[in-house]
Amino acid sequence: MAHTDETLRNLLNKIAAEHKYEKPEFIINEIFSGGANYTSKLYTVIVREEDKEDVHLFAKVAAAGEAFRKDMPIDPYKGEQFVYTKLAKIYEALEEEHGVPKENRLYFTKFYGFDPTLYHETVVLENLLAQGYGPHNRLRSVNWEYASSAIGDLAKMHALSFAFSKQYPEEFEKTLELLKLDWGEFQSMKPMFQKTINVALENVKVENKEALEKFLRNQELPFLMYIPIRKTAIVHGDFRGDNLLNRVREDGKVDIKIVDLQGLHGGTPVADIIYFIFSGTDEEFRAKYYDRLLNHYYTELSAAMTRLNLDPEETYSRDDFEYEMKERLPYGLSLAVFMLPVITIDSKDAPEVDENLDMNAFEVDKISNLYAGRLNGVVNDFVKWGILK
Repeated sequence: MAHTDETLRNLLNKIAAEHKYEKPEFIINEIFSGGANYTSKLYTVIVREEDKEDVHLFAKVAAAGEAFRKDMPIDPYKGEQFVYTKLAKIYEALEEEHGVPKENRLYFTKFYGFDPTLYHETVVLENLLAQGYGPHNRLRSVNWEYASSAIGDLAKMHALSFAFSKQYPEEFEKTLELLKLDWGEFQSMKPMFQKTINVALENVKVENKEALEKFLRNQELPFLMYIPIRKTAIVHGDFRGDNLLNRVREDGKVDIKIVDLQGLHGGTPVADIIYFIFSGTDEEFRAKYYDRLLNHYYTELSAAMTRLNLDPEETYSRDDFEYEMKERLPYGLSLAVFMLPVITIDSKDAPEVDENLDMNAFEVDKISNLYAGRLNGVVNDFVKWGILK
């Protein structure tokens, strides 16, 4: 904690000096995510000085030690630094060049600074909590207003990736190399995946147990769903409610800000959608809105591509989208089996975020009362869709 304080304060002093604060006071408070975040310690910061306006900041300080990092298929801190210092500027320039209306642009959180010190990587952003934004309750399904807004922003992100690849193909390929996943690292997760399978088989309804066991016996690790098929985009990689902040307007519409950009990499766009749906919705939501949400995504994607002067048919047609969804949808079931024990965990049972955290901490011994209902809802859907037989 002492080193964290020192790293954060050094960066805050640098930021304050850049903004002409000569004798700043820093009011720092740690945020406990209660199972929503595992890679970083989170802080709110107020920079205060007499006769100056307060500056409200949000800081993320790396918490992952060597044990956790060696099993990660990507360097999340390096990736996030690249997004805020390079990629966000590329996307902003593309929107400006093509005259994308301000109301249709993708807005990243304002970036203040980064410290790349190994094991203490720190990023400082504007504090959206002070502007009325807040996290979604991961124990509740998202509603239509939230989901449609989130998927709309995801479509903008994917469209900007397509524009980037068309206008600057060499730079795009370099970016994919920088954000490249080490697919081999996922193999280290197999023992943990097997344990989540055992938990699922203990909680699935009897009439579906044999079919689920057969399905999972032949299923690959869920994260392999990101491997590109027809089109490679820079995908989010962890697109769920815990990594988004939202603010409800007076008219009921929801503003979304994507606040965690540690998992960006090259992959198929549909994987982000599948991840969002099966990590954050329940059976009731999907019964009402599943098809509508998929149609909404492609409608928003097509509109975003058109605003960037891309031809949707040539770039990523509806046929491409529907084909990739069909190919990757089965991974949604194995993803739910793998993720739901952690997503639905009670805050008191969540692994502690510190330098001793490793993948073994995610082998959930205690499941919440919510888990079985969410799991069986997913299983019911895959039976209904004819995927689980």
